[in-house]
Amino acid sequence: MSELVVGVSSIISPLCYSVLRLEPYTQCPFSCLYCYARWYREEVEFKPRPHVVGLFERVARFTRRRGLKPIPFRLSTLVDPFPRDELWFRVSTRILEVALKHEYPLIVNTKSTLLVEDAEIRRLVETLLDRGLCVLQASLSTIDDERAKLAEPRAPPPSARLRALRELASYPLVVRLSPFIPSYSPTTRDEIERFVGTLRDLGVKHLIVESLRLERDRVQSFANMLRAQELEVEDYALREVEGLKPVVRISSNLRARVYSAYYEYTTKYGVGFATCKEGHFSLHTSDDCCGAYLLRDYALRATLWDLYRAGYNPLKQTLGDRELLEACKRYNRPCGDALREYPKIISKPLRYHEKRLLKLLKAPEILRQIVPDFTEE
Repeated sequence: MSELVVGVSSIISPLCYSVLRLEPYTQCPFSCLYCYARWYREEVEFKPRPHVVGLFERVARFTRRRGLKPIPFRLSTLVDPFPRDELWFRVSTRILEVALKHEYPLIVNTKSTLLVEDAEIRRLVETLLDRGLCVLQASLSTIDDERAKLAEPRAPPPSARLRALRELASYPLVVRLSPFIPSYSPTTRDEIERFVGTLRDLGVKHLIVESLRLERDRVQSFANMLRAQELEVEDYALREVEGLKPVVRISSNLRARVYSAYYEYTTKYGVGFATCKEGHFSLHTSDDCCGAYLLRDYALRATLWDLYRAGYNPLKQTLGDRELLEACKRYNRPCGDALREYPKIISKPLRYHEKRLLKLLKAPEILRQIVPDFTEE
């Protein structure tokens, strides 16, 4: 699998639009206690990865020369792209420069406030936003600074992240509530309404929610540490792997109850809403979960969301290549042979993701777990 593409899995492949990634560093200095990226990182020390700049430019140049719609890259998935070390190494800054040079879209997710504190980064981000070449996602798990100290002691406090958003309020912004932790994150109806109202006032156009996942043997100690209620959880992994601890996430019943309130208030305040890799499709109000619809010119791979909103249900009917191609045509998704036109370094892995998606259409036991909104009724 290319280092520019997230690995194939039975959760990522059918549910995630943004599988193209640019990882500028090997570690994240914020070291949030809930961070799942520790399961995937191979390096144990912080190092810059400047070679990804060249790989990204090759893909961007090839895509634009061929006249293809660019598939956005995520900056980044395993680390924050703007740690303080960025002021010295400038790997993410160079990625922003390449995106601007080739007019290639990026999805930028960060907890950092360097976006507004560093003049060069701010200039590039604002220019990309002006040209519809950037989706800026600010990541929050709570807006309470005291609570945040418990789980994110090394990250800028939520109040600082909200101030940064306020400075960029003239642009379409996205917030990731990630992870959602019951009673730590906004959970009651009053908390959720205040939270969504705050985001609306800051100019946020889209909210993504992704629930906590962690090792089963850490659940109770984690809840105690965050002074949170007892966590109602369910298995996250589709199968246990020898040598790895079982991973759980917030139960689908609890998520559905709380997410319904998020859906209600985002609809009330005119903010787009989606869940991240959780399959609560009936609550989605936007073209995609990432907020890529805020970009000017882009293409996204197909996911189960496209089949769902096209009226298909693999638990009720037999689906395959034909139905996927029909959904791709309806929602302008490159799939099948269209993926082969992209640079091989990304097209081959993208086709592997599509093959896994098609395979899962014939795996009802997995579909029931990853998409609660697919039912046989």
